[in-house]
Formats: sequence, structure tokens, C-alpha cells
Amino acid sequence: MIKFQKYLEKKFSGNRDFVKNLKKNFRKIGVNCEHWERFPTYKQIKLDMANIDLTKLDVLEISAGEFWKENFKYNSFTSWNYPEHDICDEQEIKEKFDFIIADNVWEHLKYPYRATKNVYKLLKKNSYFLIIVPFLIRVHNVPIDCSRWTEDGLRYFLHDCGFELEDIFTNSWGNKKCVVSNLRSDDTWTRIWFHKDLKNDKKFPVQVWAIAKKK
Repeated sequence: MIKFQKYLEKKFSGNRDFVKNLKKNFRKIGVNCEHWERFPTYKQIKLDMANIDLTKLDVLEISAGEFWKENFKYNSFTSWNYPEHDICDEQEIKEKFDFIIADNVWEHLKYPYRATKNVYKLLKKNSYFLIIVPFLIRVHNVPIDCSRWTEDGLRYFLHDCGFELEDIFTNSWGNKKCVVSNLRSDDTWTRIWFHKDLKNDKKFPVQVWAIAKKK
């Protein structure tokens, strides 16, 4: 299955519309092409964010991907991408946001503390920072790979950057099988396909996230 996955990714990864249609057609026959570590993570984060009405919020995503832009409705959506916007640099605050997203980005930053202090400044009062980071994931240099956090580590890191401990919610997803499946030297990540164990075992967190509120 991994060989088949590598073939598909190499041949079609540049054609995003084709990939989206392929995933949709596979789902019709019960095949899930999403990444094993991402699918249950996003599913749980949606539940964790159930009380936040994104349709009324001005949202910023740092190094934006497809998921957050295409699967939710917002009052407005802005993306800042490197190198045009380096979140580690001092920011000229021209506008502030209600909700800022960093999805598997912070592990690649040289100065995550500086970046998070900048996020704090960019947030309006009573607004949120959603940060998602890997833990038991192999090193992946895009272009570098610097950091890992557990739930506790992420909570105290965010507190050190200005958020109050009582305003930081954390969660995680992972299991041993998922961890082992990605212990490879190639550049692919295991997908669910026909069946993968989606049970969450907190002893083996693959993805860790926090929703921190600035009051």
C-alpha cells in the first residue's frame, strides 16, 4: 500500500483539484485517503472548538494550508506565508485578529518564543490562538525542524509567552501503531486507506494542540 501511495503522491501531488476529486471518489467506496495523524486530530479539534463561532471572526493563518481555508466559514480569512511574512520578526501591527491558526508550523521555527509573543500582540482582546504541533513524529526539515512539545510543555510555553494558564486548553491524539507507521526515511506520511486504528492513546501523542485565549 505504501508503494501505491508513493506512486499516487509523486504523480498527482501537483494537481490539487485532481487530488481532491480522487479523495472524494475514494470516500464513496469507503476508502479514506487522509493522513492517519491528521484526520482524527482535525476531527477532535472541531469538537474542542464547538463553542467558538468562526463565522463572526477575522482569522489569520500562519503558513496557510488548504484545510482551514476550505472547510470553515469566517468573517474574513488572511494568510501570512514565509518568506513574505516571517512571524519570528518584529511585526508592524496594522490590524488585529480574533483567531490565529498555526497548524504544524511552530516546530519549524528558529525562534518560536518570539513568534508566539508576536501572535499575542496580533490578537484582539477575548480572541484565540490555535496551535497544532507534532510530538512523536520523525524529523522533517521544511526547511528545518527544531522543536517538539507535549501537552504540558505546550501549556507552559504559551504561559511564558503571555497567556494565562487558566485560559489555555490542550489536547492530543496518537497511538503506538500510528507512531510506528511513520518511522520511515522517505518523505511520505501514512494514510488511513481501508482501515487504521483511530483510538487515542495519550501515552503516544502524535499531534498536540492548544487553544489559548487572550483576555
